[in-house]
Amino acid sequence: MSLSNEPQPAGGREVAEWKNGGRTAAFALFGYGAGPVLLIITASVFVRPTMEATGWSTSEVLVSPVLVLLLSACGPIAGRLADRWGARKTIIAGLVPFSVILTLFALLPINKVTFYGLALASGIIGSFAYMVPFNRAVVSWFDKGAGKAFGLVGSGSAVMALIATPIVTLAIYNFGWQAGYLVLAGFVLLISLPAVVFGMQDRLRTNEVHGSSAESPDAARSVKQVLRTPRYWIFSFSIFAVTTATTGYLAHLQPILLDSGLSVAVATTVTTLYSVGTIAGRLLGGTLLDFFPRRKIAVAVSILLAAAFGSLVMIATGSVPIFIIAIAVILVALSQGAEADIGAYFVAKEYGPRNFGTLYSTALALSGVAAVASPYAFGAIRDASGSYMWACVVGAGGLVLAALSVLVFGMTGSRDPDPASEPPEQSSDRAPTATSEA
Repeated sequence: MSLSNEPQPAGGREVAEWKNGGRTAAFALFGYGAGPVLLIITASVFVRPTMEATGWSTSEVLVSPVLVLLLSACGPIAGRLADRWGARKTIIAGLVPFSVILTLFALLPINKVTFYGLALASGIIGSFAYMVPFNRAVVSWFDKGAGKAFGLVGSGSAVMALIATPIVTLAIYNFGWQAGYLVLAGFVLLISLPAVVFGMQDRLRTNEVHGSSAESPDAARSVKQVLRTPRYWIFSFSIFAVTTATTGYLAHLQPILLDSGLSVAVATTVTTLYSVGTIAGRLLGGTLLDFFPRRKIAVAVSILLAAAFGSLVMIATGSVPIFIIAIAVILVALSQGAEADIGAYFVAKEYGPRNFGTLYSTALALSGVAAVASPYAFGAIRDASGSYMWACVVGAGGLVLAALSVLVFGMTGSRDPDPASEPPEQSSDRAPTATSEA
C-alpha cells in the first residue's frame, strides 16, 4: 500500500489514517466490548442469583466495586506494558488467562476463598485487556481522526452489553448463576480474543505516525517530567470529578426514576434509553473533538452534564412529565458518552503517543477510586436526606468543578488550535510498518 508523496490536507490525512488503521479500530470495538468490561456491566445480573445459591448477603456477593478499583489501580502497569510491548501483545496476555478465570468461576466449588480469590485475579489480569491498551492501539494509528476512533472503540462496551446481558440472564436463570460466567468466557474466546489476534495491528514506528501533530510542548517530556507538573493533575482531577458524578448517578438511575413516581416498566424503558444515548454520545463526542477545539468541547460537555443534573434535581423533588425525564436521562447519557472520549483524546493530543498508555492509565487510576466510592456516597446522601435531590446537586457541583479544571488546564498550556485550521502535513511515501502476527 502506498500513499501520495504530495502534501495532504487535514481531510486527506484522516482518510489515510482510516485506510491504514480502520481495521484495528473496528476490531478493537469487539475486542474491548466482549472483554473484561463485560463482566463489570453484567455484574448486577449475578447478585440476586448468587445470594440465593450461596446464602450470602448482598455486600458479600457484590464484587463489581472491587473489580473497578483493581482494573483502574493496575491500569498504569498495563499502560506501561502497552507502551513497551505494544497494545496487541498486552491485550492477548490479559485475555487468555482472563478467560480461564471466568471458566474457573463456573467449574470450581465456590466458597468465599475461591470466590474472592477469582474476583481479585479477574480484576488484576483483566486490566491488561481493559480500556487503556485498546486506546493505546488507537492512538498509534490515528491523529486527525483520533476522536472518532476513540468513540468507535468505546461504544463497543454498550453495543456488546445490549447483546450479552439478555444471554447471560437467560443462562443464569435456566442453568444457575455459574453458567453466566461460562457465557462471559465464551464471549472472550469467541469474540474478543479472535478480534484482537486476527483484526488488530500495532503500528511500530509511532514517531512516524503523528509527525509534529502533537502540538503541545509537553509531548516531548518524559513520564516523570509530566507527572511532576500541576497541569497534568489538574486535568486528572477533571476526570475524577466527572467520574464521581456520572458513576454515582448511573448506579442509582433506576431508584431515582422509581422515586420520581415512575412504574418499574417505564423506568426500565427509560434506563434502556440511557444505553442507546451513551453509544450515540461516544460517537458524537469523538466526532466533535476532531472538528472543534478540544478544550471548548470539554467545557461545553461538562456544562451540559451539569444542566442535565439540574433537571434531575427537579425529577428528584417531585412529579415531572415523562418526556422531561426522558430528555434529562438522554442528555446525561449523551454527555457521559462524550466525556468518556475526552480523557484519552486530551492525553494523546497534549502529551503525544509515546507514553500515552502510562499517562492515560495514571489519570484513570484516580477515576477508579471515584467509581467505587461515589455510588456509596449517593446512597448515603439518599438515606440521610430521604431524597436523591442533594446527591444530584452534589453531582452537578462536581461537573462545574470539572469544567473549571479544564479551563485552568487550557489557560496554563499552549493555545488549542482549531483542528480544521491545521496546516497540511507531508505524508509518508509508504504505509506504516505494522505487526499482526498471531
